[in-house]
Amino acid sequence: MTIKEIAKLAGVSTATVSRIINNSGKVKEETRIKVQSIINQHNYHPNQVARTLFKKKSNIIGIIVPDLSNMFYSKIIEGIQQIIDSTDYSLMISFSAGADDKKYIDFIQKFQQENVDGIITSAFNGQYANKIKTPFVMYDSANIEDDIIRIASDNRSGGKLISGLLNRNVKKVLIQHIDLSLPTVGERFNSLITELNKRDITYNLVSVDGLSRKKASQKVLENIENFDAVISVNDEYAADIIKEAKFKGYRIPDNFQLVGYDNTNLAQYTNPTITTIDQQAFEIGKAAARRLLDRIDGNKNTENTIIPVKALKNESTL
Repeated sequence: MTIKEIAKLAGVSTATVSRIINNSGKVKEETRIKVQSIINQHNYHPNQVARTLFKKKSNIIGIIVPDLSNMFYSKIIEGIQQIIDSTDYSLMISFSAGADDKKYIDFIQKFQQENVDGIITSAFNGQYANKIKTPFVMYDSANIEDDIIRIASDNRSGGKLISGLLNRNVKKVLIQHIDLSLPTVGERFNSLITELNKRDITYNLVSVDGLSRKKASQKVLENIENFDAVISVNDEYAADIIKEAKFKGYRIPDNFQLVGYDNTNLAQYTNPTITTIDQQAFEIGKAAARRLLDRIDGNKNTENTIIPVKALKNESTL
């Protein structure tokens, strides 16, 4: 069934059928009902590409996510989905594992070629933002004041809260970390170090950037002697530390305490359960979707949205 055939059956022009399908222009109500009845009867679905070209609107939102296997990002996507499900938009997701800034721009340009109405992207270098003509927001970002709408958890408070989860007997801490030049990681790290210094807690750094989580946990356990606590990259890394500690005969929190980050579901499934910081990933996703929809509707407000974090004490600390 084509528009031309529908027009012939209804006794109207193809232009009239097109206006009814795209809900544009004036058409008599009786004509609209007649044409719509024929469309329904023949189960006609308009060509989406043609509609996009006509309306210059695809009803598609593009999402760039760095790691679909990471529970934190999965939860963000769930939050985005909840908001978008209440609209006429669909989601198009692109996976950008290990992508550099240029690769992000390539993804965004592909989205623009698909004529998406908006883009929700994980953080990348803001100097490339002037190349993005489509409305977009950036999640999992540092709290930087510029013309980019950034949805960020309160990383500084997160670092401070980590210190508060360690009891008074902790004197030496091993900090497992990834690339400290990443703005979100750097914000959290600097805040944590400030708090540890206030408490006269000494610390050593163990870089696990580029390592698998298994090898990262092994590296921590190789350096654990004489340390009272480990601050892990996130809950997933913490879970591997628990597994490796059991293999080597350590008991958590008796031999050393352990703090994760993100409050993913995994934190409740380990033994012991993981003391962690809740970034409220689901709320980050919802906020990102709402801010993008506002942007698409013409709202020019570029103020950042900061999502508060929460400390959750579980069994891996005393």
